[in-house]
Amino acid sequence: MIQKKYGILIFFCCMTATLFAQPALPDFNILKGPKSQTVLSWKNNFGDNLTVLNIQRSTDSVRGFRTIHSVENMSLAANAYTDTKPLPGADYYRFYYVMKNGSYFFTKAKRIATGYVTDNLLSQLNSGKTVTIEGENPRKLAFNALYHLKDSVVNFTSDSLFFVNDSTIQYVKYNAVAAIASTTTNLQPVSKFLYLNADSYIVLKFPEKDLDQYTMTIFKRDGTSVLFKIKKFDESELILSKSSFLHTGWYPYEIYKNGKLEERSRLEIK
Repeated sequence: MIQKKYGILIFFCCMTATLFAQPALPDFNILKGPKSQTVLSWKNNFGDNLTVLNIQRSTDSVRGFRTIHSVENMSLAANAYTDTKPLPGADYYRFYYVMKNGSYFFTKAKRIATGYVTDNLLSQLNSGKTVTIEGENPRKLAFNALYHLKDSVVNFTSDSLFFVNDSTIQYVKYNAVAAIASTTTNLQPVSKFLYLNADSYIVLKFPEKDLDQYTMTIFKRDGTSVLFKIKKFDESELILSKSSFLHTGWYPYEIYKNGKLEERSRLEIK
């Protein structure tokens, strides 16, 4: 009984700290609560301009989102919601919100971090050597710094750490933008590489034999800065995740093959 009370107290203290550290909309925090509950927390920096705030849940990051809770007191500067009955597999959450002027937005979809680390990774490394981190951001770290890196990957990302040898590990970033393979055959062509499926989701299609030669850059709506880059495609046919965009509208993009521009246009997120 004492242990149970301490456990509840520890979680309450952690939640209190989380409420103070929570990010402002359109960002939000998500963590696992007691009894496998899911806790979401956020700050409202929009003030009275926010008129509707709904919490939605789905089985993936693109489609099938349904509202599970409508926030009643949106004027609170800091707030939280606990999903007391999370559904198995339905671990993606996002916010739908409406402003006074009628404009509406969806936040990026999030789920409790499910990072992967090779079993017994640290015990396979030579603690006397500096460890090389391979990947998009190659670097070298002292062995003791790997404890923090490992915990961060597991608890706060969907990235992966793989063992290479006793002084090298591979860091693979999770690509949420193009992580879902398309299985739709009823596609409407939009351009050489872009299609629309029956649900109005954008589908990217590339030749299978040249797949590793293609990259894509998508810009913010004003076209002045990069929103994100897709440096590698793992499937020749992919759905572009709407949850990677903060709101609807037209986004300029460029597609390259071996560094040569193949297509420059705009895509619409509805």
